[in-house]
Amino acid sequence: MEASVKRTHSLVFPTPVLYWFFAGLVLSYLVVAMLLAPAGVHLLPLDMVVSLLRGNMGFFILLFGLPCGIYLIGWRASDLFVWMRAPHSLSLDDQGLRAGAVHIAWRDVESVLEIQNHDRIVLRHRGGSYKLRLNLWSDAEALHQSVMEHVVPELLERVHQQVADGQPVRFGPLTLDDAGLTHKGRRMRWEEIESIRVQDEFDTGVSTRELVIVAQGKPRKIDEAKIPNAPVLLAYLSDRLAG
Repeated sequence: MEASVKRTHSLVFPTPVLYWFFAGLVLSYLVVAMLLAPAGVHLLPLDMVVSLLRGNMGFFILLFGLPCGIYLIGWRASDLFVWMRAPHSLSLDDQGLRAGAVHIAWRDVESVLEIQNHDRIVLRHRGGSYKLRLNLWSDAEALHQSVMEHVVPELLERVHQQVADGQPVRFGPLTLDDAGLTHKGRRMRWEEIESIRVQDEFDTGVSTRELVIVAQGKPRKIDEAKIPNAPVLLAYLSDRLAG
């Protein structure tokens, strides 16, 4: 029997999120300084606080600054706090993935979800779920590829078996069966589907990917982040439409 190849990825500091952390910190500090100034507690020079309050943005900073600051620190900079608690290394082989106390066997993975421009992968397994933040590990691209190479074939085999048994398979808003795909009540038979592709979209500062299915000349766009097992669905569609 061929020995299992083990790959190890080391923890890396998420430098880009420092911008969001300090932006949230500054914004929160400004609001607290403005609120405490009338009580005689001066976290900033009084002239600066008065100028801020009289400025065009003073009211909006006072009203929305603290919620925005909390959002920037707690959400956009969340990788920083995860990094502080993460193990020093992550390893994977042909059997599964291990990161500190977390151990996930590939055979136990029930679904995979890619979110936020492929910097995170959510692995749902028999014991719960694990959010793999690729940007926290060295050689993130190779890590992403290795995880998909182990997870997708296993899940794809199950899909083929379910379809062969005459069972519909749900992929979020899409349902797949031996006759074709169904989306929002609209059936697209295999012979009606002309092409499938994945395209990147950039809107309001957020980068996303969309699955585009063209059937009878009409394109349908579905946010990839809303499709559990999207890589498995793409692999199945590619095989099915190719032959």
